[in-house]
Amino acid sequence: MKAVSQLLITALYTVFVQNLVMTSGLGMSEAMRISPRPNTFFKFAAMISGFSVVTSVLCYFISSSTSSIDSFASKAVVYGAVLGSVYLVTAFIVNLISKDKEIVGILGIAALNTLVFAVPYINDSAAYSLTDCIGSGIGAGFAFILAAALIGSGARLIEKNKYIPSVFKGTPAMFFYVAMISLGFIGFTGSQLF
Repeated sequence: MKAVSQLLITALYTVFVQNLVMTSGLGMSEAMRISPRPNTFFKFAAMISGFSVVTSVLCYFISSSTSSIDSFASKAVVYGAVLGSVYLVTAFIVNLISKDKEIVGILGIAALNTLVFAVPYINDSAAYSLTDCIGSGIGAGFAFILAAALIGSGARLIEKNKYIPSVFKGTPAMFFYVAMISLGFIGFTGSQLF
């Protein structure tokens, strides 16, 4: 029971306090691209969670079994190789099972997302346990859902708003909206901007 509560606490912390999409911009471009298509972003978020969990767990075992991975560069090579291997195995299995080309196309984008690549680094720097790594991976997917939902609802509101000048409609208004939400999430982290 303690492991389940630790997993849930880490997942909730990852979603609401350490929301990497909103506080660091990791995966932001994909959140903006996927948010207008609600039926796709749930699949995408599930894939992000899956890749984050599997990559985090494998990287946890690699990091704990060897002490030769000390530098940032060596971690980047090892974590990148792990993520690439997980993606290739998953793509092979999905190609055997499913003939849906949309899933195969989304799979590569989700696997090679900066959010997925950052989760093992954060887990390692925070010295997370195995349970925390799983919770962090699950939380990364839910953080993506939250960010994409906020961005999608904001995009619809911006599109309907007749008081926004035409030169600010679209991308400029969207960037301003995302910046304001991101500032709110950064306030939760307690970190200083300057």
